[in-house]
Amino acid sequence: MNLITTIITITITLSAVLATISF
Repeated sequence: MNLITTIITITITLSAVLATISF
């Protein structure tokens, strides 16, 4: 797992968490 894949995964995870908190 390279760095770019890790960053994308973290970004998607944070977006999902923020969306859950917002709604």
